[in-house]
Amino acid sequence: MKIFRFVLSLAALFAVLIAFGVSARAQFTAPAGSKSALPEITTPKITGPPTSTEGMTFESAIDPAEYHLGPGDVFEMHYWTSGETFYPAISADNMLLLPNVGAFNIKGKTFAELQDAVNQKIAQSFKNLNPDQPPISLVLYQPRKIFVTVKGDVENPGVYALSAATRPDIAIDLANKVDIAPQSAFNSMQPSIATIQKNSEKGLQSVFGVRGTVPASERYITVTHNDGTTDRIDLVRYNGLHDEHAEPPLREGDIIHVPLRQMNAASIGVYGAVVSPGDFEYVSGDSLSTAIRYALGVTANADLHHIELTRTGVDGTPDAPKILDLTAIEAHQAPDLPLLPNDRIIIRALPSEHLAAVVDLRGEVAQPGVYPIADGKTTLSDVIKMAGGLTANAYPAAGTVLRHTYAESLEAGTPEDIQRSTRLEDLSVADTGNFSRQLSMRRPAVSVDMKRLFVDNDRSADIPLSDGDVITIPKQPTTVYVFGFVNNAGYVSYQKDAPLNYYIAQTGGYANGADKSETAIIKLSTKAWGDPSDAKIEPGDEIFVPKEPDHSEQYNLAVWAAIVAAAGAVIAGISLYVNITRKP
Repeated sequence: MKIFRFVLSLAALFAVLIAFGVSARAQFTAPAGSKSALPEITTPKITGPPTSTEGMTFESAIDPAEYHLGPGDVFEMHYWTSGETFYPAISADNMLLLPNVGAFNIKGKTFAELQDAVNQKIAQSFKNLNPDQPPISLVLYQPRKIFVTVKGDVENPGVYALSAATRPDIAIDLANKVDIAPQSAFNSMQPSIATIQKNSEKGLQSVFGVRGTVPASERYITVTHNDGTTDRIDLVRYNGLHDEHAEPPLREGDIIHVPLRQMNAASIGVYGAVVSPGDFEYVSGDSLSTAIRYALGVTANADLHHIELTRTGVDGTPDAPKILDLTAIEAHQAPDLPLLPNDRIIIRALPSEHLAAVVDLRGEVAQPGVYPIADGKTTLSDVIKMAGGLTANAYPAAGTVLRHTYAESLEAGTPEDIQRSTRLEDLSVADTGNFSRQLSMRRPAVSVDMKRLFVDNDRSADIPLSDGDVITIPKQPTTVYVFGFVNNAGYVSYQKDAPLNYYIAQTGGYANGADKSETAIIKLSTKAWGDPSDAKIEPGDEIFVPKEPDHSEQYNLAVWAAIVAAAGAVIAGISLYVNITRKP
């Protein structure tokens, strides 16, 4: 009896739990005709999504209006009223079953059409529905896998397994990769398909020549669908304008045909200052602005205000070019010009004087930095004026202008460079060696006397500047550097009009072994070596005292005399030997 009562108690408890669950379910599911608000559930019930990620790589976002649904598409469906999430998939018979909503036949429908049908079904079940906050959301979670066939002028015609979110250009690129074989569902069953494709390809070559001599069409590619409809694919328009309507996503069973380009058909040409100049197949609806985008746009130095359009007359004679303003067209201040077959567009580059040019100004000016110039027209004094003038500490006498040009490549002194820049047939061996040494020491400096220009105000010393010039105005030096064979080499304070002996004395005098007669003054501005008797010592100059030769000049003369005498004795001995051996 106790066991029987215990069983009855468990049954009663189980019945209460079931009743409670049904009651709770009724609270969160609004019946047809209900006008009550829908409560929120904080604890969601989630059905696990598919684990495959093969179809999760997309070229671009999917447009619901152009994405056609098919068997295998997986959706994510979330109920905001109960917190439940499901992942329904379209069945092989083109049916989609959505829990608590109904079944939908998606044959021939796009994703946007399915969304409309689902929203209409929900609106029938829930009254006073807020369209901005629907109780159910439906998104495409994973596109299906499809098989498409690529035929025509491609390297590897065949059947390829792709995502339904793939556009035709990807399939064509895969078919043109020599190392990728078609992923055909029938290759294992019918190995002769590859042979048939190769024979077909040979047939094309026999008519049109070797593949590659006639380019494939890019604007008259066709895609035939299972329902018999056909789309024209325009890769040029898609790549230039990214017009998604120029190549919609593929569907299962699509057949892509890439024809050979008809070389005698109408075309348009875009040349000059564009990224990718060339000829393009003509399609009705092309315009001036779109054709320039077919060439991937203009370069940085393009003259956008003087676009030349040449149109061929009925008799084949080119008309006079029309000059058009692309800037006004893009600003919608002038109408775009529709193109006709065989139009040619030429975009000129701006003259060099119109291009952006700058110089780098450094040192003792009020505002150092980079300044724009008119190449070959703006002068040195113009730029100094732009920079606010020289500072009080400026030393224009040692100012430099460095110009980095092709001539700098000669610094290495290679035989090829020297041959291009000199007439070696007119130089001796010694001259050529000396030229190479001088070339290795050359500086890309512009000859300019800034002291005469800025201190003496002699405008005849002004020079025009070039793009990339580096102008340096050093600070006023206060020392002279003395080095070489002196007792205490180093910087010595500059004294106006002080003689050479003053600076030598400041460094402790000449050291033992110093060659006083060969002392040289190295000028700060020119780096030229001068004799102290001719060169005035100025701030920033250097004084170099060389070492006496290890042997005196008389010793060297004696050595050379001994060498010459020995050589003469050898020659006399050889002559005597020859005369003796000749006697009978």
